[in-house]
Amino acid sequence: MFSKHLTAAVFALFSSIGTAHGGQTCAPAEGAPSASSDTITLRAVGDLVLGNNWPSGGWPAGYEKAAPLQLKRVLGEADAIFGNFEGALTTHNVSTKTPRGTSVFAFRMPPHFAALLRDAGFGVIAVANNHTFDFGETGYRDTVKNLADAGILVVGKPDQIALQKIRNVTIAWIGFSHLSRDNYIGDRVRLEELVKKARTLADLVIVSMQAGAEGSEALRVRNRDEIFLGENRGNTYTFAHQAIDFGADLVIGHGPHVLRGMECYRGKLIAYSLGNFAGYGTLSIQRAAAITAVLDVKLARNRVMVEFDVIPARFDEERLPVVDEDRLAHYLITDLSQRAPLNGSVRFPATEAGTANYRRWITGAGLTHIINSK
Repeated sequence: MFSKHLTAAVFALFSSIGTAHGGQTCAPAEGAPSASSDTITLRAVGDLVLGNNWPSGGWPAGYEKAAPLQLKRVLGEADAIFGNFEGALTTHNVSTKTPRGTSVFAFRMPPHFAALLRDAGFGVIAVANNHTFDFGETGYRDTVKNLADAGILVVGKPDQIALQKIRNVTIAWIGFSHLSRDNYIGDRVRLEELVKKARTLADLVIVSMQAGAEGSEALRVRNRDEIFLGENRGNTYTFAHQAIDFGADLVIGHGPHVLRGMECYRGKLIAYSLGNFAGYGTLSIQRAAAITAVLDVKLARNRVMVEFDVIPARFDEERLPVVDEDRLAHYLITDLSQRAPLNGSVRFPATEAGTANYRRWITGAGLTHIINSK
């Protein structure tokens, strides 16, 4: 957690940054309860694909045992662990996707892979994204059922408020995406209705969003609709701010497949994109997609952000995460969080050597012009 990595001086840094930006801060506040029964720890990651067996393919011997253990080593322990599952847990063999060149971006995994997610530590999974319908309505229904049967709370079904009870704290989860079949990111009325209803049902309201353009060129948050492959992927900045305005306590973004900046808005944290977390044999690990992070948050029942941090990670050759001792995610998120339209209220500790190493990395990955773009 944050408190294990940052000193009181760093908390002071957070406070000074917040004051400089009109009181924007997510730093520990007075009134945060100390009783464990009134606080919850949450870890969250971005996109998850555990491989693909359609139209062919599979996994090596030992994968089903090794993969959850590797994910769990990076995730660690928390009261609730969230991720965005991209693909279908089904045996249905007819995909809704059409080939693009020599590739078909349709991800199918066997139903029992839901247990792999559970064994890795995931208790909450979002399904509002552009891959859970890769095998149509049948594949989607199978996915939701298989996740639920594994004891995982499913988030993101249309008009759904998913409730989770942890000790004395009730959490309401709501999932949105850039697709009209889901809770649509551009539907301000639905967002307001769902968040305000959730406020009456729970102590904490968490909103997840699958939105934004994809890839290294999409590192920066923009206050405009983002277009990717001719598709409107929504305005993540406006949506996240609206979610907080209506009463959300935390907004978790995924879908761009790269990390993006974070900000404290009205005392609430917005993580615009947590990148990928697992993409065995599927998702890219090139350039900005080579690194990722686990969001680590402690929230109080009275809606106070007690502390937060990220656990930096990178990907191995199998596109599974390992802890990154260079902490590149800390530096990248800090850098991106200082860029307009974000308010510069999130900044992680840095050293001169770490900063120099980060600069070498972004130069080598060809990211400097993207981060510095207007």
